[in-house]
Parts: sequence; C-alpha cells; structure tokens
Amino acid sequence: MMATDQTQRQRFAELVKLQLQGRRFLERDQERRLLEEGLTRYGLTLEQATGVLRSAAEHDSIALEGELGTSSRELLRTLSDKRSRVSRDDFKRAVAFYRARTGVPEADAQKRVKRMMEELDLRPKPTGRVIRSRRWYRAINS
Repeated sequence: MMATDQTQRQRFAELVKLQLQGRRFLERDQERRLLEEGLTRYGLTLEQATGVLRSAAEHDSIALEGELGTSSRELLRTLSDKRSRVSRDDFKRAVAFYRARTGVPEADAQKRVKRMMEELDLRPKPTGRVIRSRRWYRAINS
C-alpha cells in the first residue's frame, strides 16, 4: 500500500510540474484546482498535495498567490503610517514587489495591491503641495 501512495504522489507531482511549466505565478483558483485534483483523482491528503505543490513551485521559483498575498500584506502594513495610510511612493514600492514576484502587468499588479489595501483597511495618503488629493489612488480601476 505504501508503494501505491508513493506512485500516486509521483504522478501528482508530474501533473503539477506540467501545469507550472512556463509560469511565474499561480493564482489562488488554479492552486485550488490542482489541490482538488490531488485529493480526488490521486487520493492524497491535503497536506501531501500541498507539500507536492509547494515543493514544485519553490523548485521552479513560481510564486503562489496565497503565499505572495501574505508577504504583500505584511509589506503594506509595514509601509503604512500610524494612521493606516500608504503614500503613493510606498504604494509603488508594493506594486514593484508584487510585479517582481509574479511578472503580471503593471495595471493588474496595481489592482491587486489596491484590493489588498482595502482588505486591510488601509487608506491612500493624499499627495500634492497646494491641493492634496487621492486622485492617484482613485484612478486605479478595481
């Protein structure tokens, strides 16, 4: 029975490698589908399927949205001031971090980082010398 478990795990690992081929980023729903496949089709436990997926992603330097979201949220919390506001420059830094890990286009990264800010109840810090506004933030389409 142990050999069968090992064979199933190897087959699932090959499926994961195939799905990750040519990617730099795996979205949460794609990650979930792969895990479901490991559970239902290959009979693995959630821990086994997650371990195989994370191992393959780490081996190929592929970012998983779930893990990247956690580190991006921590970065945003660190960059925010005492009043839970993020400056435009710090927002750009967070977007650059996200893009470096995922390779997604600038507009997509901005939308995702904006969504994270909203989830964390962080607000944009107004910019401008005479007339201060948050227009830079509102211009990002959710």
